[in-house]
Amino acid sequence: MNKPMSEKEKLVLMLTEIYDQLEELDSVLEASFSDLRISLNKEEQSKINDSALKLSFIENKIDQVNLAFFENSLESSKNPAAKRLELELGF
Repeated sequence: MNKPMSEKEKLVLMLTEIYDQLEELDSVLEASFSDLRISLNKEEQSKINDSALKLSFIENKIDQVNLAFFENSLESSKNPAAKRLELELGF
């Protein structure tokens, strides 16, 4: 005993199907964006770590240069004759 559906019932049925499809699409998109977000976070963390290592290397080089300069200035201040000798040799 199938009675014909009214236009209103057909419309409600179609809207229900569309709603169900949108719910399914929402869950798929959420999973996809979640994976993408995790991937992007890992990539950015890797870039930050690389930058931190490079910065640490540069800081160490600067410390070495400063230490060498400080030691050189200490030696020069202890022995003024050596400083005069350096100037004479450089001229």
